[in-house]
Amino acid sequence: MVSFINGSGHQPERKEVVDSDKSGRGVLGRVFVNMPWTQLHRYLALILERRINIEVGFGASDLDNASVSEIAAVIGRIREAGCRVTAHGPFWDLCPGSIDPRIRDVSLSRLVRLFEILEHVRPEQVVCHTGFDPRHHRSHRAAFVENSVSFWKSFIEPAERLGIPVVLENVWEDDPALHIEILDKIASTWFGFCLDTGHQHAFSKTRLENWLSETANHIKEIHLHDNDGSFDYHLPLGQGSIDFDHLFGFLKAKGLGPVLTLEPHREEHLYQNLEALANMDSFAGLL
Repeated sequence: MVSFINGSGHQPERKEVVDSDKSGRGVLGRVFVNMPWTQLHRYLALILERRINIEVGFGASDLDNASVSEIAAVIGRIREAGCRVTAHGPFWDLCPGSIDPRIRDVSLSRLVRLFEILEHVRPEQVVCHTGFDPRHHRSHRAAFVENSVSFWKSFIEPAERLGIPVVLENVWEDDPALHIEILDKIASTWFGFCLDTGHQHAFSKTRLENWLSETANHIKEIHLHDNDGSFDYHLPLGQGSIDFDHLFGFLKAKGLGPVLTLEPHREEHLYQNLEALANMDSFAGLL
């Protein structure tokens, strides 16, 4: 999840980029844009006018302080405008697989509260994190997996009842093995994988093609942002070194249609992402 802000003060040419025949509704209709709940009001008029599909991010303060009725009302307006909605759950400092039961209890309470909110929002699916960091958890990986499976299995029933699949996103993981093991042990159609391309490129030791081929049966969502491999910069597509042509070509070849979510850190990056996608023949094959 990201902060969607215009840090430079520059106001991009929205109409030219968003409304053009080449980079307008065709691209906008295919992707979602991640946006924290705290930023949603600032961009609500643009969302409604351009019918932008939104992935709404809920942090800890939102779970504690946001009005459920207000959230439901705003999401209702977004849907009435013809937009699709997904969600992103809290993740900072949460660790569902922790060997400390009290840490697991706090993580559980956050996700239970999230689902209380989602019951009134009903997104198409919700993104969550494993909390695994190989620098800290490698020595007790087996216990981490066991605890994680028990944790996430408790959300199979609410996910199915509400019709909201849960997708687990990669962050620090070196390779897809942990996600595959957890998802195989959960063994529920209501759970899947969210491939974050920026995290994979910046933090993983495993190539993109391996992540794709090994998780293909689990992929339900992909987060799109770019970097040069040194850090998670959240650059617009094409400004780093991620091979998005390979990514989109793989999806087309396999007949996969996951949710595709842009994660811009600045407002102008949204328009640059839309323009980049509009100029990718490989992405056009997914429209």
